[in-house]
Amino acid sequence: MKRSLFGGSEDAFVREISFVDPSTQNATITSVNLSLSQFATCFERIQYSPNSATRTNFSQTAEVQARMALWRTAADRLERWLVQRFEQNAQLGKLGFTDVLRRLWEERQMQAAHS
Repeated sequence: MKRSLFGGSEDAFVREISFVDPSTQNATITSVNLSLSQFATCFERIQYSPNSATRTNFSQTAEVQARMALWRTAADRLERWLVQRFEQNAQLGKLGFTDVLRRLWEERQMQAAHS
């Protein structure tokens, strides 16, 4: 098993809450890290909302804060590193979710064509 920066496993635990409003077709996802929360916290909010019949607005914000009582420069470096990791993971998550939405749309279009 590989070990991470702080000696734990590479698994990360996050509390995520998803809310979908069928009447407005808006989806909101909020998350906060549970792993390593004694060192840093990352609060994330993602919103999807319809823009038109074929387009969806995507909005994402995150707040990263080091929670270490170390030198400020060490905490600043940790925050910068966490922001970089968040940006990388956010891009992968957005691509994955977009792919799921595209597949669902294609399935819907195929079903409508065969009906």
